[in-house]
Amino acid sequence: MYWYLEVLKKYAVFSGRARRKEYWMFALFNFIFAILALTLDGLASTSFSYIFGFETDGYSILYQ
Repeated sequence: MYWYLEVLKKYAVFSGRARRKEYWMFALFNFIFAILALTLDGLASTSFSYIFGFETDGYSILYQ
């Protein structure tokens, strides 16, 4: 969580570069959050994309 917040603090700072670890920890946290949001949408049946054989517009409540 430290690395994610560190990246958000440096969002508008355009001098310097991000370290490799900083980038990959941010990417990992985003991936984990996306999986959790998709899972919660599926469990709560709030996902409108492809549920039980019918396909609609592809929007969901938590993961957009």
